[in-house]
Amino acid sequence: MTTAIRLVLAVAGLGMAAYGVSLLWDVQTADQISLLIWLAAGLIAHDAILAPVYTMFGHAGRRLLPSTVWAPVLVAGAATLILVLLSLPVLAPRPADKTPDNATILDRPYGLGLGIVVAVIWVLAAAVAIRNHRSLRSHPASGDPGPTDRGRDRVR
Repeated sequence: MTTAIRLVLAVAGLGMAAYGVSLLWDVQTADQISLLIWLAAGLIAHDAILAPVYTMFGHAGRRLLPSTVWAPVLVAGAATLILVLLSLPVLAPRPADKTPDNATILDRPYGLGLGIVVAVIWVLAAAVAIRNHRSLRSHPASGDPGPTDRGRDRVR
């Protein structure tokens, strides 16, 4: 990626972030505090749960899985973990007498949707692992770089 493209993407990202922050000034103080609590909880959850789990699975996957399989499996695992954590608020059971404040929030089968998306992620991970394995088998001892080595020998 060229420096100009990176600069354009960085400026666009900063512009979108500034627009998002500007929208917060019109929100009530109680909602701003609630947002700050959720952001802090997200950071804590990332550092206390996600990062150690990803690290543990990364080390285990690298040692236990074949080299053609571990990267797609780790990406699929990370995507699955993130989706499950994000869907917990709508999937968690509620007491029978407690109805949501917004009746439209639970208007579809979120569990089924989550299952379908997770299945698609793992099917794609399997397809990439199979492609990597076949590519490695078709070029075992030749000088042609495998799927993970392409581009490493380029001069920058």
